[in-house]
Parts: sequence; structure tokens; C-alpha cells
Amino acid sequence: MGSVAPTKTDRKLEDKMLAAAGDPERADVIGKARTFKRSWLELAEALTGVLERGSWEGWGYKSFDAYCKKELQITPSTAAKLTGSFRFLKSSAPTIIERSHSNHEAPIPDVKVVDFVQRAEERGAADEDTMAEIRRVAFDEGARAPMLARRFKSVAFPVSDIDAESKLLSQLGSTGRKLAALIAEPNLPVSHAVATQVEEAIGKLLEAIDEKLA
Repeated sequence: MGSVAPTKTDRKLEDKMLAAAGDPERADVIGKARTFKRSWLELAEALTGVLERGSWEGWGYKSFDAYCKKELQITPSTAAKLTGSFRFLKSSAPTIIERSHSNHEAPIPDVKVVDFVQRAEERGAADEDTMAEIRRVAFDEGARAPMLARRFKSVAFPVSDIDAESKLLSQLGSTGRKLAALIAEPNLPVSHAVATQVEEAIGKLLEAIDEKLA
């Protein structure tokens, strides 16, 4: 198979890496940004170092966010997620980082998996045994984020009865207003009597919803 043509972003990053050849740290971070999709953890660790040392200031950028966006072609929100996930692993699952250092072929959990575990711990809804199971499935078994959500979302991120009712009422209201707008369309292919009955029923439904949400 032929090689994949480099993207515009990849070419930009390659040029930046060559231009920064005299600054090992700067060139290293740019290189990791190029391979971001293959190894997010390496980039996350490098970015965390840049952030903690303030290296971006010496490279002429007014902020860490500006550095990420302009030099690495990475949005500030992505950079924040990467550095946050790395710090979480460093404090909660340091063996994953140690393993990545000693064996570059070792499996690394997806950043979305780390984010799920981190948010679950911060939410604090799951008990210790459940959190231990979540960490085991995520970090030892290598489960993907969708599987984690299907298995643990209800216990890690429970929805209260009040929140569930509010969400349902909001959905009913939105659907009712859309149906009312359709009923008001000219040349409706149903009888006027049926349209009137539906319109009146929708009106009563919306009134009841407004009263519940008030």
C-alpha cells in the first residue's frame, strides 16, 4: 500500500518542528502533536510539562492556550482535557504512565476512558467497590468509553427523579410545539375537525407542562 499523503496541518507541524530544531523541548512537543492520534498520553505529558514550566512564554506566546492553538493546532479545550487527564492518571493510576515509559508497545487507555473514570470519581456517586470495578475494567481490561457508559453510567452518574421528570417535561413541550406548528400548516391532509381537536389537546398539554415547570 502507498503512504498516506500528509494533511495540511501535518505539513504545518512538520515545518514548525524543523524551525524549532534548536530547542529540543519545543521540537519534541510539536513532534508529539503530530502523532497525537497514536499516542495522546505522550503529548499530554509533554503539554503538562510546558504548562507547569511556563515554557510557552519563552517561545513568544502570550498564553498557554495561544501556544496550543497557534503552534500545535490544538484547541484550548482539547489541551485542557489532555493535561487534566494526565494529571488524573499521575495521581490515581501512575502505573499506566510508568508502563508507557518502560514499554512503548504497552496498551494505553483512550483519553475518553480516562475522562469517564475521572468524572465518575469527581461525581462521587459510586461507592468504593464500584469505583474499583470501573478502574479495573477501564485500565486493566482496556474497555472502551461506550462500553463503560453502558455498564456504569447509571451508577456513576445517576439521574434524580426530579431531573428525570424535568427532562421528560422539556421533551414533551418541545415535541408538542413542533406538532402544533405542523397542525397550523395550510392544506393539512386531515380534516379540520381532527386538526382542531389535536390543536386543543396540545394547548392543554403545554399549559400543564408550563404549570409543572413554573
